[in-house]
Amino acid sequence: MSDRQYWESLLEPGILAVVGAGGKTTVVSKLGAVATSLKRPVVVTTTTKMGSEQVAPWNPYYGDDLALGEAYIVEQVKRGQMGSWFQAIAGHKVVGLEPELLDTLHDHHPDWSIVVEADGAKTKWLKAPKPHEPVIPANTVTTIAVVNMQVLGKPLTEDYVHRIEEVQAITGIALGDRITPEGVARLLEHENGIFQYARGKRIVFCTGCDAVHPSVVDTLLQALQSLPLHKVVLANGYRENCCIQKVLTWQ
Repeated sequence: MSDRQYWESLLEPGILAVVGAGGKTTVVSKLGAVATSLKRPVVVTTTTKMGSEQVAPWNPYYGDDLALGEAYIVEQVKRGQMGSWFQAIAGHKVVGLEPELLDTLHDHHPDWSIVVEADGAKTKWLKAPKPHEPVIPANTVTTIAVVNMQVLGKPLTEDYVHRIEEVQAITGIALGDRITPEGVARLLEHENGIFQYARGKRIVFCTGCDAVHPSVVDTLLQALQSLPLHKVVLANGYRENCCIQKVLTWQ
């Protein structure tokens, strides 16, 4: 399969929530762009925050009025564009929409793909969520957890990890020790880990696979074997250059 076909295989009608760290915005952007190129109706948004400069090219609607926002998005979709909607701009960030609003939007347009960045990571490569994170709408059909492979082998420090004490407690890795594939697998498996509050099918999306030795990728895949996953995605590159190399079906 080609890179585009791999991205297409991840698209489906309904809400797709993207969580984790080290490439969430890349995944959201690419899914939106691929859906648009395929002439499929798609909306990109967040339930947390995103960079205002990152979303500006999407010509988003700002506001929390359902009728006005929905009308704006409908026109974007009719023109074959990617719909984009946020509540407001706050400095260098945009504030996301309430999950209930996205559930309603899905109810009104069940054939649309609504791709939601549902987590924040302070630009780090690994994280454990706060008690109220991720913010995942009730109608979510698939939760995609992003794992940046470049964090493997790095020391467990705040240079790479957000909410480091929580990550340490879940993974069992001592502060300053190397982050292992087995530790990341524990973070994906734990009820308070990356997939906390996940709904629907679970997909692990591994970014930065080209930045590590193939044996590291193989070790992580082995560590994930017992997890109840739908798919595991292996991707190289970053942002617009992110390219999927392989999609592995788990269950």
